[in-house]
Amino acid sequence: MARQSNRDVIQTYRYLRGAMVALLLLLLFSVGYQWWSETAHSCWLGSISAYYYTPVRTVFVGSLFGLGAALIAYQGHSAEEDVLLNFSGFMAFVVAMVPTVPDGSCATNGFTQTPAEIAIAVRNNIWSLFFVTVISVATVLTIKKIKRKGLANPAMPPAKPVIWMAVLCTVVLLAELALFVALPERFIALSHGIAASTMVTGVIIVMVLSALNVKTRHQGNAGQVSLYRNIYVVLAVLLGLLLALSVGVSLVMSKFDHFILIAEVIIIVLFGAYWIVQTYELRNLFEPEQQATRAADGRAAPAEPAAEGLDEVAAVDVAEARKLEQVAQ
Repeated sequence: MARQSNRDVIQTYRYLRGAMVALLLLLLFSVGYQWWSETAHSCWLGSISAYYYTPVRTVFVGSLFGLGAALIAYQGHSAEEDVLLNFSGFMAFVVAMVPTVPDGSCATNGFTQTPAEIAIAVRNNIWSLFFVTVISVATVLTIKKIKRKGLANPAMPPAKPVIWMAVLCTVVLLAELALFVALPERFIALSHGIAASTMVTGVIIVMVLSALNVKTRHQGNAGQVSLYRNIYVVLAVLLGLLLALSVGVSLVMSKFDHFILIAEVIIIVLFGAYWIVQTYELRNLFEPEQQATRAADGRAAPAEPAAEGLDEVAAVDVAEARKLEQVAQ
C-alpha cells in the first residue's frame, strides 16, 4: 500500500509539471489562432497581454491562473527556488487580474472595456486575492507551527540568502498593495507591467538556480551533472541572446512595435523547453526502484531535499531503501 501511495504522489507531481507545459501551449495556440483565423493572418498585436481584449481573453486569464496555482503548488529543489516559484505564481495572478492598456493595431471587437469597467473588475479581483492570500498564509504558518511542536529535532532556520530573497519578494508585493490602496488608478496603469516583469525575472532565476543545483541531484554521476547543467546553461544563454536581439531590432527599426510580443514568445518557448528537459531529468530520481539500482551500482543517492524543496514531495526513509513516505508540505 505504501509503495502504491508513493507512486500516486510521484504521478501527481509529474502530471502537475506536464499540465504547466500544456497551459503554455494553450496560450500560444489561442493567440496563433486569433491571428490566423480572426485577422486573416494580417495583424499581430504588440504583446500577448494585449490579446486580453480579443476572444483570447478566456484562455489568457485561465492559463495564467492555472500556471500561477501550479507554480505555487510546485515545490522547488531548494528553498530559494521555492520562494521564487511562489512569488512568480502570485504575480501570474496579478497579470491576469490587471489588464494592460488596449492595443488598437488590429480591428476592434466586442471584447473592449471602458476604464470604469476595468477599475471595478480590478478592485473586486485584487481585494479577493488579498483576503484569500492572508487566509492561506495564516493557515500554512499555523500548520507548520503545529508540526514543529511534534518534532523531536525541529528543522534548522532558513539560510540568509533565502531570508533576503523572501524579504525582497515581500517588499515588491507590499509595494504593489500600497500602490493599489493609495493610488488605484496608477496601480491599474503600472501593475500589469510590474507583475509581468517580476514574474519573468523570478522564473529566469529559477532556471539559473536549477543549473547550479544539478550536482546535488546527481551525486556520483558526473555524466548526468555535465549533461543537464550544459543544457540549462545553453537555454539560459540562448534566452538572454534572443531577448537582446529582439531589443536591438526594436531600436534599429523605429516602426517595429512587436518587441514585447516576440520577447514573450521567446520566454514561453524556452521556459517550456527547460521545464520539459527538467521533467525528463527528474523522471526516476525518487522512484524506489531507481534508488535501489543506484545503490547496487555503487553510486550515491541524490542529496536529501531542502527544507522547502520540491524533493520534499516525499521524505526518504533510509531504513526502508529510501522509500517515499509522505507528501511534502
